[in-house]
Amino acid sequence: MAFFIDQILDIFGKNKVMSIKVRFYSYDIEFEFENSVEFPVAPQVGDEVNLISFFKYQTSERIEYYENMEDLGLYNNALVIERTWHNDLEKNEIYLLVQLKYKRR
Repeated sequence: MAFFIDQILDIFGKNKVMSIKVRFYSYDIEFEFENSVEFPVAPQVGDEVNLISFFKYQTSERIEYYENMEDLGLYNNALVIERTWHNDLEKNEIYLLVQLKYKRR
């Protein structure tokens, strides 16, 4: 545990942080990607995020995401309701795991 905390402090302590790696999950929709998204500042509980902006314009992934949201009757914006720091030992990556809650249309 101390090693993990030291890694987090090392990231923030040297003013080298250019962005925070964030992964999302939700009980409203299943995400098929396991990659981190880079944020300049970590989203806080209560913040609203819109993941569609992370997909390149007019790509099949963006269109599929948009269509899935339509089919499920969900808005694109989601509320951050929980966040937890994780250490992925396989990828040697520390990231913030963020739970999202989507609003129904």
